[in-house]
Amino acid sequence: MIDMEPEYAVDYDYLSKVQNEVKDTSRGFLVEWIIDVHRKFRLLPETLYVTVSTIDRYLSKMQIKKTQLHLLGVAALLIATKYEEIYPPELKDLLSVSENKFTKEEVLKLEFEILSTLEFNFFVPSILRFLQRYRKLSNTASDDQIFFFAQYLSEISLLDAFFLKHKSSEIAAASFILSARSIKKVNAWNSEMEKWTGYKEKDLKTVIEDLKQFALEVNPKFLSTLKYKFQKEEYLNVASLPFSF
Repeated sequence: MIDMEPEYAVDYDYLSKVQNEVKDTSRGFLVEWIIDVHRKFRLLPETLYVTVSTIDRYLSKMQIKKTQLHLLGVAALLIATKYEEIYPPELKDLLSVSENKFTKEEVLKLEFEILSTLEFNFFVPSILRFLQRYRKLSNTASDDQIFFFAQYLSEISLLDAFFLKHKSSEIAAASFILSARSIKKVNAWNSEMEKWTGYKEKDLKTVIEDLKQFALEVNPKFLSTLKYKFQKEEYLNVASLPFSF
């Protein structure tokens, strides 16, 4: 997965370079909406990351109007569910949660354009996949709370395209380190982790600081859906815990 990461890298500043109408705030609200729809349909965690990655990769190549952004979100989610889910939701259900703002034909047309632009390639190594691997390698493998809190931090990072400047493997490591530090006051990044990941904690200093600051300062409007999601018992109410990094 580490070898594949550079192949799917997206310029974190692509919005200002490629898009005229779509700005950081517009993207943030779209991702927040997708997180909410993803939760309502009880989709697999990886589906969320594939959806957001598809949006960023497409927007970094093709210019669209701001009015098409919601449509793009639905088309990307449709593709991701087909790719990841055993029983993906039907398009009519996705149109319904979108208040039928556009037609089935419009979604299918954009789906085709996305598939063609990205050459049907959606195997992007996600933050979640690295996080799952790190958990198995760590001495906190049995601690669900640390994992869910790290997942919470990882999904917070999806809200801002700025984090595209960091690799998914780095964001996952930062989430893991900050989670263990916040919940158990322990250093989860020991010599074994350094050995198997190739990352020393000092090498991750910048991404750790970026994630820490963003989590502490992110607009509450963007965070409300994630807080609601991760306050559920299935995630051990981790969003109720303070950020004590």
